[in-house]
Amino acid sequence: MTSDSAVPATTIRPRRTGAAPSARARTGLALGPAAADGLARVSGGRPLEELVALTAATAVVVGAAEHTDEPVLAVSGPAGPVLCGIGLTGRSTVGDLVRAADSALRSAPAVPDEETALAGAVLVRSARVGDGPAARASRQDAIELTLTEPGADGVRELVAEAGPDRAEAWFLDVLLRSVSGVLAGFTDPHGPAAALPPAAADDVAQAVELGRRGFVPEIVPTTLTAPIEETVRAHPDRTAVVAGAQTLTYREFWQAAQAVAARLRTAGIGRGHRVGVLTGKTVHAVPAIVGTLLAGAAYVPLDPRSPAARLAEILDDAECAAVLAAPDLLAGLPAGLTAPVIDLRAAAAGPAAEPEAGPSGPLPGDLAYVVYTSGSTGKPKGVEIRHRAIASYVHWKVRHHGLDADTRVLQLPSLAFDSSVADLFPVLASGGRLVLADTHQLLPRQLAELAEQHRITHLTTVPSLYRVLVGELPRAAASLRAVTVAGEATTPDLVGRHHELLPGVRLINEYGPTESSVGATAFDHGTSAGPGCPIGRPIANTVATVTGADGRILPVGFVGELRLAGHGLADGYRNRPELTAAAFVADAGAPGGRSYRTGDLVWWRPDGMLEFTGRADDQVKIRGHRVEPGEVESVLGRLPGVRQAAVAVVSGPDGAPALAAWMEAADTTVEEIRAGAGAALPPAMVPASLTLVDALPRMVSGKIDRGALVRLAGADAAPAPAPSPPRTGAGGDAVEARVRAIFEEVLGSGPIGPDGDFFEEGGHSLLAISVIDTIEKQLGVTVDLGDFFDAPTVGEVSALIRKAGPDFEA
Repeated sequence: MTSDSAVPATTIRPRRTGAAPSARARTGLALGPAAADGLARVSGGRPLEELVALTAATAVVVGAAEHTDEPVLAVSGPAGPVLCGIGLTGRSTVGDLVRAADSALRSAPAVPDEETALAGAVLVRSARVGDGPAARASRQDAIELTLTEPGADGVRELVAEAGPDRAEAWFLDVLLRSVSGVLAGFTDPHGPAAALPPAAADDVAQAVELGRRGFVPEIVPTTLTAPIEETVRAHPDRTAVVAGAQTLTYREFWQAAQAVAARLRTAGIGRGHRVGVLTGKTVHAVPAIVGTLLAGAAYVPLDPRSPAARLAEILDDAECAAVLAAPDLLAGLPAGLTAPVIDLRAAAAGPAAEPEAGPSGPLPGDLAYVVYTSGSTGKPKGVEIRHRAIASYVHWKVRHHGLDADTRVLQLPSLAFDSSVADLFPVLASGGRLVLADTHQLLPRQLAELAEQHRITHLTTVPSLYRVLVGELPRAAASLRAVTVAGEATTPDLVGRHHELLPGVRLINEYGPTESSVGATAFDHGTSAGPGCPIGRPIANTVATVTGADGRILPVGFVGELRLAGHGLADGYRNRPELTAAAFVADAGAPGGRSYRTGDLVWWRPDGMLEFTGRADDQVKIRGHRVEPGEVESVLGRLPGVRQAAVAVVSGPDGAPALAAWMEAADTTVEEIRAGAGAALPPAMVPASLTLVDALPRMVSGKIDRGALVRLAGADAAPAPAPSPPRTGAGGDAVEARVRAIFEEVLGSGPIGPDGDFFEEGGHSLLAISVIDTIEKQLGVTVDLGDFFDAPTVGEVSALIRKAGPDFEA
């Protein structure tokens, strides 16, 4: 490709691990014989040709460092700097690559605004060519890479400099070694360009060592239930589970779980079967899960908030032999269900199983659970996890988090998602106490009251929920030992707020996809949040590598796709061999001979910490839930009247990622589309905004221009209005006017009428908490969160306020 003035330079994202230094970083590397020979072979020793060769070599390295196959470099020539774009794909030989760089340089326009164009760019220079009229002051934010004149000994140097906000010296050293290695590969101009090494062998070896540093090769030869059984024998009268006013001791919990197992076995369900589990945060929920495992079956958690159509897809794909359901959730099951439905409350209260000859419970190699996640093809995909895989995580968690008999966990994640596994089994294995809390029914203040009441020591939550919860937790600080955040990026301001409000309480960051048994990396956030988005170091059961698009391992500082291997890997995706083969790839150097491609882009810090930078695909986390926009598009596209749909990720009213959808449609309305989406998708996957358009914007290739859609969303975003004064009259009474103003402020929207539905206007559960909190602070009235979900319009919420405070004066 060639560059034009509209193509920006490839920005090197900051490679810093601490506070920005006050001075520029500068480092140099003598050009070794092999690199000097390669440079001479393709340039003939001529100054301009040397600059071309250096540009080509640097393009290979920058492409690898920034995970792009079309890097655009700034090159300082006789007439000043130009922007040079070099496509790396399709270059069969080294000579082809160098010729492409030469062609790009010859047609590259001068930089129109040097200060802007060079910000964050790599600027390639040769002392033998000179700088032209460029001003040095405008290069403070660039990374400069210079080939010097020969010294007295005839040796030339590669010198790298970077502004204090751009990179530290260690990263410049890696860049120089990488460029030198590529130049050494130029000794054979007819050799394959794809074989050029993007990094020095020693740097790659260092990255490999970082990924295996804490790995324990021995597999944990147990199941999820075996450690719990040991705890039951040792401490039968200790409290195991609390849900509201109800409690179960370990003896009672185990008896209930055995009763569930007996009920399943009576129905002919055991090893090799799968059982759907539909339960809320009741005292019977944990026995239902553990009892399924004791029967030898695998459990398939079902989300009570998912529509019946979604549950039908999951139950059909999982081929569940039965469904254990709470009595109050039976109405949510799909019609025409062929699998028997078992009342889990009755099952838990039944007689326990009689001992059977031979192994009746689970074995380490048995399937433990199947969790369904969003799928890019429009169908949810089930991740299959065996006991030995998740048992290794449980073993690590108990030790790393310091769980013991005094542990009391406020269990927040939904039992329908694998994040709940990180609470249930480690706590029960350590003899601690689980206090179940429904975040869809309780406000942050009420959650904190629970934490104080039960002297909670640990809790796990997504950062978006923790952001609204942390301000309430100081009341529980006397007992609280650790907070774990997982499922989303944790921002520096949240880290700072935690340490300000809860000094001495550990803030543990865990990262891990469902495909790697809940957790893969972890670390403690110190009081200094640092400049990036760290996700930690590999845990004891995991090996991590960072790879380029070609699968080659990248060195410290280079952005690539994170691959995970080790004892925690899932089997793959149920009934989806093509997806399994694409995601779980053969890897001769990994334990078990395979690794999982996460799709997450990361880079290694020299201290072994991984920094997260984004996704290699369109997947996004919405309030901790994995969402594939492709699946949402597929569902919307099947609705009556919709010809085509496009979904993009935008910034929501609270600054968090949100889904927006645009549709070419006829003979339908936004309200009908929203209803159809709500009937087919879980709440987190329903777009916050739906817009009908005459035609979706498209690129020259004919593909939908998603960038144009995001820009359109930004242009259409209305500024948040100032709180309105009380209004009366045709629009409603004073209470309604105050509620309407609060809705508009929290949603950052335009006017909302009396029938305006909070969720149809783009609201979600966390924003609902903000509304209720604002109502309580401004009006002195507490609205129940569950009531708000059932009655979310301006008029209905106003009625709730009047009911809660009949003497209220707006």
